[in-house]
Order: sequence, then C-alpha cells, then structure tokens
Amino acid sequence: MTVSVIIPVYNVERFIRRCLDSVVCQKCDGFDIECIIVDDCSPDGSMRIAREIIDAYHGNSITFRIVRHEKNKGISAARNSGIKAATGDFLFFVDSDDDIVEDAFSKLVSYSVLYPSSDVIMGTALYAENNSLSNAALIKDGENFCLISDKHTIMEHVLRCRVDRNVWNKLIRRSLVIEHNLLFEEGILFEDVLWTYNLYLVLSSILIVSDMTYIYEYNPSSLMHTPKERSDLMVRSLVHISKSLLDSPLEIGGKTVQFTAHALFIFHWMLRAIDYKQKHGAETSTCFALESQKKKLFKYSFKHFNPFMTLYFMTMFKPFCLLLKLRAFRRNIDKIDCLVYKFLR
Repeated sequence: MTVSVIIPVYNVERFIRRCLDSVVCQKCDGFDIECIIVDDCSPDGSMRIAREIIDAYHGNSITFRIVRHEKNKGISAARNSGIKAATGDFLFFVDSDDDIVEDAFSKLVSYSVLYPSSDVIMGTALYAENNSLSNAALIKDGENFCLISDKHTIMEHVLRCRVDRNVWNKLIRRSLVIEHNLLFEEGILFEDVLWTYNLYLVLSSILIVSDMTYIYEYNPSSLMHTPKERSDLMVRSLVHISKSLLDSPLEIGGKTVQFTAHALFIFHWMLRAIDYKQKHGAETSTCFALESQKKKLFKYSFKHFNPFMTLYFMTMFKPFCLLLKLRAFRRNIDKIDCLVYKFLR
C-alpha cells in the first residue's frame, strides 16, 4: 500500500521544516509514502528548506517528488497538481503550516486494513490555537471509531457540520477521486467546502477514528486569518459556494432530496458572506451578486419549507442582519441552527 501525501508550498518558510520533519518521522510498517511537494512558485526560502530535508533523508520508505508551477496559481491548483501526480492507493492532504502526529499513518493505514470498504478514513485533529479536538460530536466516550455507511446519514452529518469539512487529515481512496474527477475549483477561497461536499456525495462509507493524527497550527498570515485584505474575494467565494450548492439539487441514490439541513448549510455560508461584507466591505458587483443570491435562497426556503424557516432566513436582510454585529448571536449561530433543525424535522 502507498499513501500519497500532497503538500502545497507557498510562503511558509517559518513552518515548512516542522511540517516535513513530521512526515519524515512517520513509521512506515507495511506501506510506503509518496510525498508530493507542490512548489506554487514560492518567492521565499520555503523550497530551499524543503530540498535540504529531502537531501538529508536516507530512508527507503518515503519517496519525495517535487512538482513546480511556473507561476503562482493558488492552493486549489497546487492540490490539483498533486492529485494528478499521485500514484498511491490513498491521498492525504497536508497544509504546509501544519504537522502530522508521529504515528498518524500507521494508525490510519491499520484502520484501512481492518475496514477495507471505507473510502475515507478520518483521524482526529488538534486545533492548537484553542486546544480543541475535531469529531467530538460523532465519537462517543469510550469508543475508538464511528463507521458510517448510509449515504443519507453521511450527508446529514456533513450538512449539520458534525463531520470535518477540511480536506486535510483524511486518507482518501485515490480511485474514487479519479473516477469522479474530483478537482478543486480554482480562483476561490474556502475551496475545501465544495470539494469535500462533492467527495461525501460519492463515497460509500466513512470511518472516523478517535486517534489524534493531525495538528492544525494557527498561522496569522494565512488567507483565512487576513479577511480585511481579502474581503471582496471572501464574499465572492462564499456567494459562489452558496450558488453552487443551491443550483445543484441534493441527490442520494439517484433521487432528489429536499433536505432541511441542506438549506441551513447554504444559509450558514450566506451569513458568513454577509458578515464579511458588513465588517470589511466588498466591490459593487460582489454586493449585487450577494443580494441576488440572498433572494434566491429566501425564495427556496419559502417554496420548500414552512414559514418558520422563512422567518429565520429573514436574518439575511435589513434590519435583521444587524444581529450579526452582536457577538453573542455569531457565537451561538450553530446552536440556533440546531434548534431550527429540530423544530422543522
């Protein structure tokens, strides 16, 4: 078995050594690692450090490959290049400012042997900024894993944000990605959202394990932590994601499903777009697209769900959207969504 580890690299000189060291120290018992480093035309010393680590490696379980872009294309294009270059049985994405727990691959691969029908095997991630763990909603105390093989249940967990929507920290069967031509959409932020959503739609089963396998480090200079400088692109990306989800009916088993959670999931991203726009502004064309998408989503809720849902969706419009200025409302939006979901079921 071979695991293809895909690491996009751009302006991560401060973090890349720690990231690659965490790959080099992996114990490979019964499997090999193909580490694909995608140089997205990084202008700093990231690739110099990467080459130093590669040259210093003398083991035989990890094969390093460098894919270089001639110009900067962004993280979506870098991940796509990694997918196209990969030859392993499974893909595993790593952000170059994060790191992997020492025995992560040994644990995840052992689970893939025990549960060979699993298309995705997801470990637990530690968020270093607030010392919290992912997957807490699905793995019960005293249990080591949660196996889900019903597509309706999988999508319910995805749409209710119980399953991690990040692309990293998952063993993903490469044949599934190739068969369904799952590539990242370029030119947008939050690209993980659409890609993982489409992945969950086509997989047969997912295994979520309690073992901590990934450490998400806080990088204050990353795209996600500098909203003011990229506000227009953030708003535009979130509107695009909302439009893509709304224009593509949710189908399970060849049948279109009117899923309350699907509407709330889209609404969640629209509220984020409205929040960014209110805080940092956006260009006129982006504001127009946002208003148009708000109306479409509102009509969708009015057509398919009860008046309570429509009333809740009024928070997209003035003066109700001013609630987003309240920290208490923003902090508890997930809890409010859960209450609405329970009321509408």
